[in-house]
Amino acid sequence: MVRIPRVSTALCSLVVLTGCSGADVGNVTGPLIELSESAIEILGGSDFLAQVRDLEITSDGSVWVLNSAEPLFVGLGPDGESLGAYGQSGRGPRDFPMPAGFLSGGWQGDVWALDLVRHAMVRISQPDADWTEISLRSASLLPGTVRGGRSMLGGSVRTARLGLEFVVPRTSATMESGVLDYRFSLMRPDFVAFDPETGESRTLVALAEVLDDPSGDFIPMEGGFGFPLWYRLWASCGDDVVRVHDRVTNQIRGFDGSGVEIPPINLPPVPFTEVTPRQFAGALFTIRQAELTGDVWSRLSEEDSLRVLNEMVRSIQGRPHELASYLPRYVDFRCSADGTMWLNPVDLDAGGLRGATTWLRIATDGSIREVRLPARFDALRFSDSRVWGVYRDEFDVPSVASIALPAS
Repeated sequence: MVRIPRVSTALCSLVVLTGCSGADVGNVTGPLIELSESAIEILGGSDFLAQVRDLEITSDGSVWVLNSAEPLFVGLGPDGESLGAYGQSGRGPRDFPMPAGFLSGGWQGDVWALDLVRHAMVRISQPDADWTEISLRSASLLPGTVRGGRSMLGGSVRTARLGLEFVVPRTSATMESGVLDYRFSLMRPDFVAFDPETGESRTLVALAEVLDDPSGDFIPMEGGFGFPLWYRLWASCGDDVVRVHDRVTNQIRGFDGSGVEIPPINLPPVPFTEVTPRQFAGALFTIRQAELTGDVWSRLSEEDSLRVLNEMVRSIQGRPHELASYLPRYVDFRCSADGTMWLNPVDLDAGGLRGATTWLRIATDGSIREVRLPARFDALRFSDSRVWGVYRDEFDVPSVASIALPAS
């Protein structure tokens, strides 16, 4: 039994990881590829940059970011020149009440943002042009059903272009069937392909039918607590493949544009099998902090944070392998246009379920290399030759930046 003090129900569960019977385990081959801070190339910054939630690149090399604060969208040209900063979070005709992320892969050379309240993709890379949006409404993709996000810790919802269609996660789950069923349904949505030309949608993959439920050995905690902090990690990998991380089999599963499964990619052994009480408390601390302050943006003082963390550590009961099964092994998964996959393990010692600086670079043939990025560089997009993201200098000032990958 694992107990933590007064933490909300969206936290933990006990899961027994089972391997795929008879499957060979993937292994990291070759030495670590380490990219130094001196290799970072700064594209540019803006006084409006805050915490960047997402980033997308146009075909001409321009970059747009989704901000955590207004203005929601900030653009930089290929030479770093400002393309504008705009976007409010209100309910007006040109506001963005709930922007959930960018359409990965773009559309018609532009950057598009998914807005959940509008239930539409909105073009944001031409702020001075006429307002353009593509409604996602169809008979099988009703407003409010695009909810299968990466996790329940944030509002991001990944969407991607697949050939001439958009892929969005859809779930019809409601709280009526119970909190646990609702949680598990969100983590196993349907992938729906939407044709922006015809306005028609089709079910590409129903994840609940192809992925095993990792909650089979869930053990409720005292007081009804107990939720997993798992992530649903998926990406469009090229023009005709969608891939998803399978926690149970420890694989990257793949499906082509017709929904047919392609051979999976085996992963190395999970990055950790035991977690200390302090690591566990650190992973959950941001949620506990939000409960105490009543606001996800508020922060406790350094002394209060240490006191709360120590209280959590003392209250946690559970063996190291039980604590490990509550937490995600990986917290981000992305693909480049050539199909190369990038998987980011969690850094338990960093706290807050932040990703490690080392990523797994997984080629389409299944070979795996480790790539270590600079400590203050947050990767958000990968191409076949470059990693794009946000770099924060020693004064915590953010800039849009990139790092060239070795030719080999």
